[in-house]
Amino acid sequence: MVVAAVVALFLLLPASAFADTLERGLRWLAGLLGGDARRAAAELPWDKIVHAVLFAGLAWVWCRQPARAGRIRGVLLAALGAVAYGGAIELCQMLLGYRAGEWTDLVADAIGVVGGAVLAMGIRPRQRR
Repeated sequence: MVVAAVVALFLLLPASAFADTLERGLRWLAGLLGGDARRAAAELPWDKIVHAVLFAGLAWVWCRQPARAGRIRGVLLAALGAVAYGGAIELCQMLLGYRAGEWTDLVADAIGVVGGAVLAMGIRPRQRR
């Protein structure tokens, strides 16, 4: 529940609340790597990367318990719930004057959810019969 609240807070706050700090940190990191890295970092779709990483973490938390119990259906339901949660956040962003909900953000959320669910399930060795 706490992870879901953090994700919602992060995605519903005005972008200026965290964008400046994030941008300064990325510029500092790119400066350490050199000039070409700075140019390459500027061209990356950071918004989509943030969405995917946040929702991968959320899906990992939500899918971990059913995955440990071996309930694939539970993992799928948790993953679908995480995607629906991302859709709800995007709809809320469309209603806010200072944020813009985008379908491509929802796609990034879904990609992150798939990654988080796969991580939660882990790689299990085949059982011999």
